[in-house]
Amino acid sequence: MKRIFKLSLSITLPILMSSCGGKLTEITSAPSTQDRAGIIASCATVEQAKSYAQTNNARYRIINAKRKIIEFYDTDLETLKTQLPQVKTRTNTVYEHQLVQSGFPSIQSTSNYEFYGAHSPQYRQGDVSRYFPHLSQVEAQTINSAAQGEGVTIAVIDTGVYYNHPHLSSNIKVNNNDPHGSDGDNQDSDGNGFRDDFVGWDFYNGDAYPIDDHGHGTHVAGLAAGTYGGIAPKAKVLPVKVLGSDGRGDLGTIAAGILYAIDMGADIVNLSLGGPAAGQASSDINQLLGSVVQADNNNVLLVAAAGNGGVDGVGDCNDANPVYPASFEQENVISVASVDRYNSITSYSNFGSESVHVAAPGGDEFFGGLLSLGVPGCYGPCSSEDQTYVSMSGTSMAAPVVSGIAALVKSANRNLTHTQIKEILMGQGIEVADLADKVQSSKVVNAKMAVAEALNR
Repeated sequence: MKRIFKLSLSITLPILMSSCGGKLTEITSAPSTQDRAGIIASCATVEQAKSYAQTNNARYRIINAKRKIIEFYDTDLETLKTQLPQVKTRTNTVYEHQLVQSGFPSIQSTSNYEFYGAHSPQYRQGDVSRYFPHLSQVEAQTINSAAQGEGVTIAVIDTGVYYNHPHLSSNIKVNNNDPHGSDGDNQDSDGNGFRDDFVGWDFYNGDAYPIDDHGHGTHVAGLAAGTYGGIAPKAKVLPVKVLGSDGRGDLGTIAAGILYAIDMGADIVNLSLGGPAAGQASSDINQLLGSVVQADNNNVLLVAAAGNGGVDGVGDCNDANPVYPASFEQENVISVASVDRYNSITSYSNFGSESVHVAAPGGDEFFGGLLSLGVPGCYGPCSSEDQTYVSMSGTSMAAPVVSGIAALVKSANRNLTHTQIKEILMGQGIEVADLADKVQSSKVVNAKMAVAEALNR
């Protein structure tokens, strides 16, 4: 039976910090349930948030200081608009809807280990399709040696990334202006609004350690850019944690993660997550749409999983029942369905002849999931022998396959825009007749064809 990640969108118990007056006013982690969600205010400074909280007996969470996005708690919209008339407001949304089945390999809660540095990269040699059949399925085994993702950054917006994994550590994008851990100084040395964000940021817990305490994000990162089994073995990975150890998250935190990835220069943003439009999502979805538009304006391609059906585990049509961010009608968003080893759409995969753009291998119940990185059992620094791998299935796995191919295309031709990369991914693939009414392109992505097209442009 297929087993897919347990990923929807919801959160953990807030951690409070004391203000100088002794009152608990600042929250550093995301809301766990809708009744704990607050009001998101854009165009609000940290100084205004502190002053407002003290004056109105309220609390606040700094979502993105640089972008002036603050979440306020224990207050009402009328008071907030009266005292801070310049802000734009919307209620935060905590997603309770479970998109996929449970059965994800469980791991122990992971401490905030610092990044201990890159291992010597171990690249695959020869034919490894026995272990990674999806590589040969999309012809990523025989790509041009000059295009392996060099110079391209993929932001993995997920449950975090286990950045000390030996087959990933050399590809982690580091911010040398703002080291963390034993070399950190608790200062925002580069002025981007985040202190010591050496290897990305944990928006869920509000700290500089976006370590994966779930396993999903590490698996996704490995599929896209693991040094041994990744599609783009030389691309960089920017870890951005927006989901908790239970695979849930909220709208404001995910939007903040997208904005951070843009500000940090990501070329591609992988979003193996989503939430429904009907029932729960309201006009608040505009907060996330705003971050998608920002990505479009900054030439960033967003690759989003189409989703894995409802509680019955059977794929749904996104044309009729949108799933966001995959269903945003922006030119820079590419939505990905999942196919099995024979390029037939999997039973769990969402689809849509208008709203889903391409298909990619995602694992299935007959052959099992895609093999990629798991969270190692090492504590602190990992030795080069701690090479944990696990198998998982889902459109969450199909999306990073596409992100990896997008990185190959970008590295083959740095002049390509995000819309041109999307055009290549949709146009240069294996056409499958049975996909004609399932995905807009009717194609399964193909790395060899896409890179060849990029080199010819």
